[in-house]
Amino acid sequence: MTSVMVMAGSAAGALLASWLRALAFRLSVPSGEPDRTRCPGCDRELVSDRQWQSLLSPTGRCPGCKRRIGPPAGTMELAAAALTGAVAGAIGPRPELLAFAFLALLAVPLAFIDIAVHRLPDRLTLPAYPILVGLLTVAALAGGEPHRIAGVLIGGLVAGVGYLALVLIRPDQLGLGDAKLAGLLGLALGWWGLSAVVLACALAFVLSGILGLALLVTRRASLESDLPLGPFLVAGAFAVLLGATG
Repeated sequence: MTSVMVMAGSAAGALLASWLRALAFRLSVPSGEPDRTRCPGCDRELVSDRQWQSLLSPTGRCPGCKRRIGPPAGTMELAAAALTGAVAGAIGPRPELLAFAFLALLAVPLAFIDIAVHRLPDRLTLPAYPILVGLLTVAALAGGEPHRIAGVLIGGLVAGVGYLALVLIRPDQLGLGDAKLAGLLGLALGWWGLSAVVLACALAFVLSGILGLALLVTRRASLESDLPLGPFLVAGAFAVLLGATG
């Protein structure tokens, strides 16, 4: 059953990858700027309001001028397939699978956008709050575990408020987008308890510290360089989530 779930989850992620790629392309702009819909090289329209996957391809290049745009070829597809496959295999055919699969699909473009422009758009994080709470609430009731609802809400509150405090203390290193993403991930982590929330938050900083040190040693970054925290929040959260289900 596990292998079947992994294959099904991976297939779903791969099928939705073109839409996720368009999402990342469109929103990878500095805060306050309009969405990106055209190739910066030839001005060809690549994403329209009515068809977000439009003319984007997994090659990562404009079909017109062949200029490199968006994430490198295959990375979005591989990330989406791997994460959704891992989630499906770990959770199995349980009511909460839909909630965690939704979060996995959302986390992929968020991580790529943060890497590209160091921001986590409110247009993705904020609407996800009621959706994720709703999905987890339905899963808890359907699975006969209503007590998990309180854990979900507490997890989101602790992670969100905790990171908000860090933003206020170190606004030069963290942004409000990090706190909003942390709160969202905290909702999912709260399904497994407060210890999962704390562990994932700590792991995010450990992973970012390891990469930062490696970049310093290889002279690919300096002490003044900024690393986006979003990808590490995602990595830490899903490492704990997948470990909790194992």
